[in-house]
Amino acid sequence: MMKQLLFLLMVFTSAMQNGFSQDTPRCPDAEPTYLNRMPGFYVTDCKNSDYNDVEFVYWVDGKANKINKSGKYYHVFYFKKEGETRKFSSAQINQNYNNAILKVNGKALDKKKSVFSASINGKEVYIQVNTAENSTDAGSYNIEVVEVELMQQDIVVNMEEAIDRDGKAALYGILFDVGKSDIKPESAEALKQITDYLNANPAVKIIVVGHTDNTGTYAGNITLSKARAESVKNYLITTGKIVASRLMSEGAGQYCPVTTNATEEGRKLNRRVEIVKQ
Repeated sequence: MMKQLLFLLMVFTSAMQNGFSQDTPRCPDAEPTYLNRMPGFYVTDCKNSDYNDVEFVYWVDGKANKINKSGKYYHVFYFKKEGETRKFSSAQINQNYNNAILKVNGKALDKKKSVFSASINGKEVYIQVNTAENSTDAGSYNIEVVEVELMQQDIVVNMEEAIDRDGKAALYGILFDVGKSDIKPESAEALKQITDYLNANPAVKIIVVGHTDNTGTYAGNITLSKARAESVKNYLITTGKIVASRLMSEGAGQYCPVTTNATEEGRKLNRRVEIVKQ
């Protein structure tokens, strides 16, 4: 009887260990298909989303560098399986990911080899590998991945309704490179909203007003916001075929924030183009 109990206990313990070493059921598609995990590890948690804005921080020559990337997001947490005897150091885990990224002509952005960029399946991809500092036998690690892409816009501003109610409408889909006034191609949908509104309301005249956050100098932000507003006006004339006499442009720089500039989210909301009814 005692032998049977001991046998059952061993079977139960083995089953429990195997059960605790299996991927959590609620993360069936947690990992990017092109990026496998270290051997002997299983998925314990995941925080994935179709779109997220992520700040990657890495150190170069003692200085912290920060880059923001947005797109499809994976955050996957790994633990070592029960009974796994191999010892993987944090340096070994980082080096493994580094070697894999190099094979697809990607690169490490830091000497620690914790943040990487690569072009994978036609997409710009950023990867961060988070391991315990200087561990000689890492029991866990996690990765964050962003596949850079535009967000699917699910909320649409009804420009006519907003302008009738408030005399203006704020647009966040008109994009520019940092410090520049050239309109990026992915702004086409937002610009079409303005064109459609003006075509549907031929008697309306508007002022295109550019706004910035408080990054940089006040004078520089005024100049930049004016240049960006002028670019939008010129686009509406040349591409939208809107009569120039219906359009004015102006730049308010950081003068009229809609919220705080103390956070990245606030600064994003302050960087905008507004359409103001004359």
